[in-house]
Amino acid sequence: MKSTITFVLVIVLRTAVSYGQAQEQAVIADLKAQLKIEKIDTSRIFLLGDLARYLINSADTLSALNALKEGLVLSKKQNFTYGFGHIYTGFGSYYEALSDYKQAEKYYQLAYEYFKKSDYVNAPLGVASVLGNLGLIAERKGNIEKAIQLKIEGLKIWEASNVPQKALAIGNTYIGIASLYARQGQYQKAIDAEKKGIAVRLQYNYRDSDLGTSYVYLAADFIKNKQLDSAKKYLEIVEELAQELKNPVLDLRKDDIWSRLYFEEKNYPKSLEIGLKLHKRASEAKRIMIEMNADFIIGKSFQQLKQPQKAISFFEAALGIALRLKNIESQQKHLLELSETHRQLGNYKKAFEYLGTYHVLKDSINTNELTLKLNDIDTKYQTVQKEKQILVLEKEKQSQNVLIYSLLAGLIAGLIMSTLVYQNATKQKQIVQQKVILREKEILQLIQEQQLTASSAIMKGQEEERTRVARDLHDGLGGILTSIKLTLNKVGGNFILPEEGVAIFTRALAQLDLAIGEMRRVAHSMMPEALVRYGLTDALNDFCEGLNQSSTLKVRFQALGMEQRLDASTEIVLYRIVQELLNNVVKHAQATEVYVQLIRKSDVLSLTIEDNGIGFDTTYQTHQKGAGMRNITNRVAYLNGKIDIQSKPNEGTSVFIEIPTV
Repeated sequence: MKSTITFVLVIVLRTAVSYGQAQEQAVIADLKAQLKIEKIDTSRIFLLGDLARYLINSADTLSALNALKEGLVLSKKQNFTYGFGHIYTGFGSYYEALSDYKQAEKYYQLAYEYFKKSDYVNAPLGVASVLGNLGLIAERKGNIEKAIQLKIEGLKIWEASNVPQKALAIGNTYIGIASLYARQGQYQKAIDAEKKGIAVRLQYNYRDSDLGTSYVYLAADFIKNKQLDSAKKYLEIVEELAQELKNPVLDLRKDDIWSRLYFEEKNYPKSLEIGLKLHKRASEAKRIMIEMNADFIIGKSFQQLKQPQKAISFFEAALGIALRLKNIESQQKHLLELSETHRQLGNYKKAFEYLGTYHVLKDSINTNELTLKLNDIDTKYQTVQKEKQILVLEKEKQSQNVLIYSLLAGLIAGLIMSTLVYQNATKQKQIVQQKVILREKEILQLIQEQQLTASSAIMKGQEEERTRVARDLHDGLGGILTSIKLTLNKVGGNFILPEEGVAIFTRALAQLDLAIGEMRRVAHSMMPEALVRYGLTDALNDFCEGLNQSSTLKVRFQALGMEQRLDASTEIVLYRIVQELLNNVVKHAQATEVYVQLIRKSDVLSLTIEDNGIGFDTTYQTHQKGAGMRNITNRVAYLNGKIDIQSKPNEGTSVFIEIPTV
């Protein structure tokens, strides 16, 4: 068995390191063999964490998850602080491989906290590794400044260490910096940084999947920089490395870049061929980022081959993945391609809809940039005001000196003069303060209006997209499935089948019924038919009844004064608020009963939701950090309403919302 220090060095790297020239599959087999004979729990924790990382890199995420779960059980049994950091880092890598960046960030943050608490000799290197991972997450969320800061913090720790593997970590950091340059369109700087990272790896003879991935990134940036010959040269190196390592993920990444290269060379049949094969393999391996890239290149290839109708479904699939990943840049790219494709087909209404959604996203990004600019303006304004106040105080001091000299001429004249100057200075100071307060209010109001406008536009776009998808599911896919069922029923009566065939045919019809039911359930969840046809009260009643039937939670719903329907957009937003709040109760409250009351009196609508669950301490405001709660507060603000949350541990939770209806 390798010594404990070996495991410590392995876990702190961004991706597990191959030992010498050994293939990753050989390392996996070696780790599994060691696990069979290892009896010491702490050593097993190291082995399980290392094994999980290799399995993740080989796209065997299910086996990786099982290894991490076992490692977590052992860490809890031993109360091993460093072990928690080791295993939670693995969980972060697992969720990152599935492109669930919210969960990945959560587990990386947990790993960071445990490494910081640990007095283990190599705990600082664990901190450095996790900082690099958190930097990657920040980059994917678009926070480039934070990503750079985290990478630099981690780099300092590595440079201060004495372990040989620090060269590999420094190489990884160069690659990370290169990706930041590439996102900013500075491709030559990205290429230079990637070459430095590769040079560090080659210096220490690290021929692993990270080296291959570095070459992939380098080739991609050469393509973006229109240096196609250089891109092809490095892709051929990746081909050799992929054959040597037999790494399925590296193979997927390589073919992703080949498809782009052929497209840039205008060899559209070849880019289409590779894209179609890549789509299937990426889907099977659950690599949805690569699957999204494949969908996009397939759609673009069909466009260039004058087959725009075939391109649409692939652009829609790519957009769906971008929405799941909350990747706004990719959403914009796919929306523009869908708009252009529908324009080519003469579907100008659809083209306009996609273009409109694109501009909503663009406006939301511009609003965030405007907020930053307003904050900068406000800071400069406050600085100017402070300088003005200093000048006022200096003038007061000069006035006081004049008064002192005036006293020598006459006590009475001096008293009169000091009174006049004091009154004037006080008045001027009050005017300055009033102007400062007024300006602060104006800036704050402008920021709030811009944020509200952005939130409103995003919510409107989301609801329109939900309505469209629900309608397409119900009217399009639903109609097709129902037609298939009717056809099968008709055909089934015209043939005599053996007993075994009858059973198979009957089971197929039953499965088709399940598919139709599931499709209707999804469509109803996205935009309830009752909400559109009959209004908010009936839709909420149906939703509460559905919860009563599907869970142990008892939901009581009451509506008063709701005889007249509200504005359609208001009803949709209120329905989403109640839906989100009740989902929170189901997920977190551990409640057995919840009471929902909707009351409309004159020009005010009141919504109350109370449960008998475990509650929480509102003084810490942890409930406001979740995305669900932010969505609720944004929607309430969109309706110009107020929200009040009352809760105590073990005393349930009450949410009160008031919305003006005029």
